[in-house]
Amino acid sequence: MLHKRLGFATSTMLIFCVFVLLVSVCQSLPLAGWIQSPGFPQGYGPDLSETWRRCAPPGYVLSLTMLHLDLEESDNCENDVLEISEDHNSIVKLCGQMTTKELRLSVDPLLRSSSGGCLSVTFRTDYSNTERHTGFKAFYTTQDVDECWENQVSCSHFCHNYIGGYSCSCKPGYYLNEDQHECHANCTEERYGSGLLTSPGSPSPYFENADCVFSLSVDEGNQVELKFIGTFDVESRDGQCIDFVDIKTATQTYGPFCGKKRPDDILTAAQHVSIIFHSDSGGINQGFSLEYKPKVMECPGNISPHANVSPVRDRYTVGQSVTVRCLTGYILSDATKSFTSTCQMNGSWLPKDKCEPVNCGCPELPELVKLKDTPSNYLYKNKLSVMCPSEFYKLEGKADFTCEATGEWMSVNGKTFIQDTPHCVPVCGITKESADGRIFGGQRAKLGQIPWQLLVKAPDRGGASLINDRWAITAAHVVKNKKSLIFFGGMVDGRDQKYVRMETEKIIIHPDFKPPNFDNDIALLKMSERVILSENIRPVCLPERQTNGLVMAGKIGTVSGFGATGKQNRSQYLQYGQVTEYSGVCFENESDLKVTENMFCAGGTEAKGVDSCKGDSGGPLFIPALGPIPPDTPYQIKGIVSWGPPVCGNNKGYYTKVENYLDWIRNTMIEN
Repeated sequence: MLHKRLGFATSTMLIFCVFVLLVSVCQSLPLAGWIQSPGFPQGYGPDLSETWRRCAPPGYVLSLTMLHLDLEESDNCENDVLEISEDHNSIVKLCGQMTTKELRLSVDPLLRSSSGGCLSVTFRTDYSNTERHTGFKAFYTTQDVDECWENQVSCSHFCHNYIGGYSCSCKPGYYLNEDQHECHANCTEERYGSGLLTSPGSPSPYFENADCVFSLSVDEGNQVELKFIGTFDVESRDGQCIDFVDIKTATQTYGPFCGKKRPDDILTAAQHVSIIFHSDSGGINQGFSLEYKPKVMECPGNISPHANVSPVRDRYTVGQSVTVRCLTGYILSDATKSFTSTCQMNGSWLPKDKCEPVNCGCPELPELVKLKDTPSNYLYKNKLSVMCPSEFYKLEGKADFTCEATGEWMSVNGKTFIQDTPHCVPVCGITKESADGRIFGGQRAKLGQIPWQLLVKAPDRGGASLINDRWAITAAHVVKNKKSLIFFGGMVDGRDQKYVRMETEKIIIHPDFKPPNFDNDIALLKMSERVILSENIRPVCLPERQTNGLVMAGKIGTVSGFGATGKQNRSQYLQYGQVTEYSGVCFENESDLKVTENMFCAGGTEAKGVDSCKGDSGGPLFIPALGPIPPDTPYQIKGIVSWGPPVCGNNKGYYTKVENYLDWIRNTMIEN
């Protein structure tokens, strides 16, 4: 009975093992089957839409073989169609009739999924067929992918295919990287004392894809001494390192070394040294051999860049002290020039500091002055240049400066930026265009001909002249008892809306102006904002100095304004005329107004009938006469329209002598 039971148990166990084996085998068998159109081969019906989707396991592809195709023929398969796709990407659309041979040659090679991919087969028909078509039939199966053979993967050394996948492996002396594809040389190690270090693979050509780090150490109080011996052959191309040897300490790097020239011996001045070797995937170079051994520690002589060391030696023994002094133009972090340092047991210097270049900083630029180009830094020996914002200004002072060791910007004349600060001053006395030709009896000016002419319309009409971008000059009697006025410039038509509007911030009348006399008939106007200069509005020049003789030096001048003309009380347009200076009696003075040395008489000839008149007061008389002039003789204001006879047309009148007030003008502008 016991034997029977044992026999039964044995049989049961055998059956179970066979079952398990069959299940395992079945699970590994390729997937296969048929797909055919509904009703095949008797024919398919109308308005069909059916999709079959079959997928391959990982490491397999799904292959589809068309055995029969008979569908309604239509343009672009619009009526009945068999479409095969992968991941919504159409592979082929089929219709009409094709033989088995035609299918095998032209269609079947396309019907293959990617590894682990899926194929979708969609069959659609329209509402009717004029004749019966049998449909289609296809066979699908899964096939193992030989990834190694089909070059679908990249193994550094060896690729091994197995059913459903692949694996990579490496040659002896290499290890497989984490990506399980790349092979790297197994050459990272730590060494102590003395010995010989060779490139991995020595004496044969060194390994490819090597990233080695050899850590060398010696006892405290010693340093590592290195010496390359024998052949040195590390791949380079066109002077550039393809493979390389680097030597690194905590404070210094030697290399990279490559090519065929053997590097010089190295005293590392370090207890711990790293030898780094890198190679790429190609080349058959022999590599290197490197002797390493301990030597009594010394400290290097290059303690700090941009510094001198005293006493001077190439190497220093442990415990020896030196004085480190920064070169000219360099300072230490505490702004001093020198420090004392001592050689330590580990080959380092303590204390240790760096001599950094003096930083002059960005200079504080005056208003309107700007840098030509922003320098990368403001350090010792760097240069900078300044400029003015437009052609309507000129630079007074030097434009180019160099950062000196004192920490100051210095010009070529040896003056600092602060001592010789550049300034932008308006270019004066230049007009947009010049014109020849001949206010009362005058002619109309063109825009830009007299760009310094300003107009005040209310409460009384008068004129003024711009002398820089903040100040204008006029007659005192035009602005007396006025706290603020609006002036207009940049126009020749008093009704033009394209004007530059200027509001006065200060009106400063000469302190010795005593009405009703016109002695010292001069005033300065400070505008509330800087006037934006252009071709149509720019200043006139002041006289350079006071003269002893004739104010106009025998020259013909020009007087301008928006005042009365021979026909009307005021002119809509800016008028100008040419005048000359007269000595002696200017006209019959019935009002007994006092004539002083601060006035001069000027007017047109009787033939030309030019005269200033009411409404021109405060306007300019300037030389030379309006017209072509050399560039080195800009227009200067010599007079300000002041007073004359009650009736215009006398051809003569008095003008304030501007040159008598140059000091007052300059001092007033500085103080205000």
